[in-house]
Amino acid sequence: MEISWKEMVAVWVPLFAIIDPFGGIPVFLSLAQGRKDIAKIALKSCLFAFLVLVIFLFGGRIILDFFGVSIPAFQVGGGSIIFLTGLPMLFAYPLGLKRAGAELDKEQMEGDISLVPLGVPMLAGPGAITTVLVLADYYQSFSGRLMLMANIFSVLVVTYLLFWQAERIFRLIGRTGLNFLTRIMGLVLIVLAVQYILSGIKNFFH
Repeated sequence: MEISWKEMVAVWVPLFAIIDPFGGIPVFLSLAQGRKDIAKIALKSCLFAFLVLVIFLFGGRIILDFFGVSIPAFQVGGGSIIFLTGLPMLFAYPLGLKRAGAELDKEQMEGDISLVPLGVPMLAGPGAITTVLVLADYYQSFSGRLMLMANIFSVLVVTYLLFWQAERIFRLIGRTGLNFLTRIMGLVLIVLAVQYILSGIKNFFH
């Protein structure tokens, strides 16, 4: 299966949008504030998120088959989840941890924050896992799965670089700039989610 650069871009963009490293920068800074090992925390969180997403990439179909979930049903359900994830992003008000990250108390921050909550669920959250499962169903060949894995890896490499330089980026563009970028990614996700839902409906009736 030959994969064009357009397909690569079509896969990379939604993965980057759903992982949303720009929206995660304020949370990352709030959790890693005062720590000297910011680069190490960023690296471990991205590696852990990569491991989780790759597991779902190659084992997601087994999970769906075990629970008897049809592909059209998953496309509609997955598209709905992605839509609900993108909607608050459109108003620069991300769901879950990215909204409440600055309010985490010391008890919630105990342990290795690079694994939980940074790796999961902030980077490899329900939306990212759903997106990987939907894409994995479309690219079922071995070369397609390798392409998806390469895209996941490259997105998380960019995420690592952004987290590593989070303080500098935040000073440079501020919260307003981060909110603007989050809105753009939210719009991308909403459009893609509608496409997933329409594809699921079409596959169900045909």
